[in-house]
Formats: sequence, C-alpha cells, structure tokens
Amino acid sequence: MATISQAKLEIYIYTGIAGALPPSPQYTLIKDRLSSSNEEVNEDIIVFEVAELIKDYVDVNFTGDYKNISQNAWVDFVITRTFDNDTTDTREKRALAFLGYGEFEDGINPTLSNTFLASNTNFYVKKGERAYIPVYVSTDGVFKVEYFQGNTSLIAYRIGGSIEKITTDNIEIKTDTLDFKTDIISLRTPDSVGFQEQTEMPSNSDKVVVTAPDGTTETRFIKNIEECKHTPHKVSFINKFGVVQDLWFFKRRDDSFEAERDDYKRSILKIGTSAVSYNQYKHSRQATDVRATEMLKMNTGFVTEDHNEVIKQLMVTEHCWVHQNGEITPVVPSTTSFQEKKEVNEKLINFTVEFKVANNYIQDIR
Repeated sequence: MATISQAKLEIYIYTGIAGALPPSPQYTLIKDRLSSSNEEVNEDIIVFEVAELIKDYVDVNFTGDYKNISQNAWVDFVITRTFDNDTTDTREKRALAFLGYGEFEDGINPTLSNTFLASNTNFYVKKGERAYIPVYVSTDGVFKVEYFQGNTSLIAYRIGGSIEKITTDNIEIKTDTLDFKTDIISLRTPDSVGFQEQTEMPSNSDKVVVTAPDGTTETRFIKNIEECKHTPHKVSFINKFGVVQDLWFFKRRDDSFEAERDDYKRSILKIGTSAVSYNQYKHSRQATDVRATEMLKMNTGFVTEDHNEVIKQLMVTEHCWVHQNGEITPVVPSTTSFQEKKEVNEKLINFTVEFKVANNYIQDIR
C-alpha cells in the first residue's frame, strides 16, 4: 500500500457566493511527511496549521448596520497528495471561516454551533429597542426563526441564503398516485453571510425558537428591561463564535479622561545687541508628545448566571464597540480579571466592565 510522502495545500480565501474563487490562492504550502520514532506520531498524516494564516484575510467591518456586517469568509482548500510510488491525488474542501475560537477543553478543530451563535440563554434588551440575536444561516444552519409571547407565536421567519425555486422541464406532471410530493421545494444559494437580522421582531416577544434543517429546535429568552434612572448603553463585540453580539449595560456609567505627556527643558533666552533677557510668557518647560485617552466604566445591572460566559468572551475580544450619540465608538475592554458569580452566592448578579476608547482623543492618524 502506497504511503504519503508529501502534501501541497492551496488556500483560497474570499467572500460572497461559495465557489467564486479568486484567480490564485493566497497561500500555497508544501510539507513532507514527518518521520519519527515517537509512537504518538502517525507517519501517514501530514498536519497543516492554517488558522493564523486565514485570520489575516477575515476582515471585520461593523458600522452599527446589522444588515451589512462583514465578519467571515469562505475558505477553499485544494490538497494534492504525493505518494512514495510517485502517484498523486487531489482533494477539495470548503469551510466558512469566522474569527472565533474554541476553548482548550474543546480539543482540536472544535465544531461550533450551527444554530444560535451566542453562549447565553437569556438576552437582556432595553424596552422598545430591537434585539439582534446571531444565528448561523448557512445551508446546514438555521431554517426558521419564530418569536413567541408565552406560548403564542407572534411571527416566524424562514431564513437562509437566497432562495431558488425548483421547476420541472415539463409543464404537465403525471403520477400514478393521487398524492404527489417532491423531495425538495427550494434550494439555498450559499453565501458567506453568517448572520441574519430579524427585521420585524415584535417588541413584546419574550422567547425566540430556531429550527434546524433536521427539525430540531433551540430556545432563547428575551427580557425587555425598562430602566428609569440610568441611561442604558449597548456594547457590541465579536464573541467566541466570531460574530457580532450585543450586551446591554443598564446601570451606572462613569466616564473618565487620562492625559500623558513628555516634556523637555528649553532655553527662552533672548540675546539682543545691548542686553540679555527672556520672554516670561514662553514655556521654559515645553510639553511634547501629548496623548489622551477616554475611558468608561459601565454596569450591566442584574443579569442571569449565564452572563459569566458573555463577560469572559467580552474580555478577550479583539473587536468591540459602544453605541452612543447615534453612532458606534470602537473601544477596548480594559478589565483584565473578574470573579465568576453564581446566583446561589450572589443572589443578584451585576458585572462591572471598564473600557478604553480605541482611538486617542487627539487625532494622530498619519
């Protein structure tokens, strides 16, 4: 039996319709089979680590418009294997790449959710605001989203890629039985968009149920909060699934400002033809390289225990924004640690998170 001796991996990364590959791969990797006396190493397997390579080409673009989020990309792999008898074969595989991650306990190449793309069961939303709950809508993802108030269905969305109707070549169809059924009634056109906004979510809904193509369902709960004293603020961030998730902070917010500068001692002497003097209105200690950062500290208000995981994901995110003044401001979570809270101990759970505005107060983009 032939043994693999070398493998070439070509990686195509792109957005849009699946299969619309760029003219050439972004990466071409060639690797020889590893020979080792280590019994834990399988010499018939060649391993490629591609996560960091793909990450460089998955751009995140979020302006506050949930209909037009850029957060994922298609990745097509073309693998050419060479064997020790000089024969070759080629295999192809397609994947949808997100800037998500698995935890250590998840093992190698963990499979993330193909329904809800969020870890928490309860979503707190300011009353009167629309909730945006990320779901996976590729061909093997969510088929239907339905909103409820209690057990009463309010509205249902059948979602996914664009729909192409199935037609027949003949105008007339005859069958031997009275009942005629087709195996499929529509096809989804796979698109790299992995997030679906529910555009008409009823304001009084308290539960959302998604249905997978195999008929299984999952449920999440929506809690509409009316805050009378403080001004609620919404934070959006890329979670562990690699998609934008919202987290509302309902309670106290504190804003602060921090400035840093360097300075140097300079001469302000004025040497004239008949006298030496200095200008008392000039700086003998001159400031230079002034830097200033805006900071904010916010409190979630009372939430459920499942938000421990949300706060963890917020603290390690690489992309985060706060909604304020009618636009979004890029921020960086500066809280570096927190103690997990349990309802049996805390009774009422509130999280405090500090952020730094991601851009300097003084415009210094060059």
